[in-house]
Amino acid sequence: MTDVENLEKIILDIFGVRKNIKNKNNTNDCISPLNKQSLNLFSCNFLDRLSRLNRKFSSNPGEINEICEKVKNLGEAKNSQWAGPYSELVALDFFAQFNFEIDYINILDINAHKKSIPYRMGQKEVIDIDICLGAKNTKLYTDVKSFNCIHTNIFDEIFASVEAFAFDKLGKSVLLGVDNLSSIDYIDVKNNLGAKKKTIERNLKAAVEKNLRIFVFDSDGLVFKFRIEYSDTISTVKEFSPFAQAEAYKYKFLDYGNKLVDDEYSLITMVRNPWFNEETVDFGNFNNLFYRSLSRRTFMELLRNRGKAKNFSHGYFSTNISVREISQNLAGIIFIDDYSFSAKNVDDLYGAYIYLNPNYKNKPPLTIRSLEKYFRTDREVQIKDFDDFKWDNY
Repeated sequence: MTDVENLEKIILDIFGVRKNIKNKNNTNDCISPLNKQSLNLFSCNFLDRLSRLNRKFSSNPGEINEICEKVKNLGEAKNSQWAGPYSELVALDFFAQFNFEIDYINILDINAHKKSIPYRMGQKEVIDIDICLGAKNTKLYTDVKSFNCIHTNIFDEIFASVEAFAFDKLGKSVLLGVDNLSSIDYIDVKNNLGAKKKTIERNLKAAVEKNLRIFVFDSDGLVFKFRIEYSDTISTVKEFSPFAQAEAYKYKFLDYGNKLVDDEYSLITMVRNPWFNEETVDFGNFNNLFYRSLSRRTFMELLRNRGKAKNFSHGYFSTNISVREISQNLAGIIFIDDYSFSAKNVDDLYGAYIYLNPNYKNKPPLTIRSLEKYFRTDREVQIKDFDDFKWDNY
């Protein structure tokens, strides 16, 4: 049974729904562990998650079908592209533990939100948002994103090509790695790395032909130090600072302006799993410091930036929307660390960090006081930090 056929069987066994995935031979780091004979923590936690979702949404066939589609998407994904649908399943399972009414997949008429950022961006017909959390007289709309390393997919493709070239053309077995990605500016990487992909690949192949062990690429503000090992092991240098990483990523949330509504609270939920994000190290208090610092920069530093958003994110190219306006339209950020690969019980499955924007402008800003009661269940131990910056808004 292939990994894809096994995934189709999982969907049928848990949800009673048949889903057909065309490429039966596809595989990736998410679905491969599910098809192992020996039990592993990731597989157990993944299957338990799907069972919980089936129980939670069993009375709504439409939502069950949407969940099954996301599981199907895992089997269709190449490389680390499984991160997107996987993150939605993680977020849905996390929120389902608490005292919210949950609607999964919310399609809003764009014409009912003419003051929203998406409308001003020229978005047509609808605003598509993953989850709506219902609280008393309040709706919290949150779209889910995978907090993946922006460099990962590109470097994975480059390294695979160079390693295949070395083996097929030169008869060499090589491994490649790259030092210090965490503090490289997000905007520089997003705008320039893709365009440099072929150049980097070509230079690395030349370096392998010369048996070089170090190659430094320096172009248009991008500087990467590559290491080449002619053996079965490689080590790279990683120097992590949560504050430097927050500085590098401070414009990241501008990319999600098309998910912000104008008459209810809009939040972004970021899911991190070390299999698709090696930048956060989860050592000591690193993640807490990074997430909190990044949120403060988004809510406070960007609030003071009256420059055009189009200078930092291509989605605004035909608008005059400012960076400040996007910051003011984001009600909060929720970070979820997924420990499916290591957790032995459900209490340890997630670690969540919730940050609310004290400068949100469309309604009175959300506060810890207004939301904490909805998180009062046995799973509240998963919430590691919760801050509305009431005393830290400067």
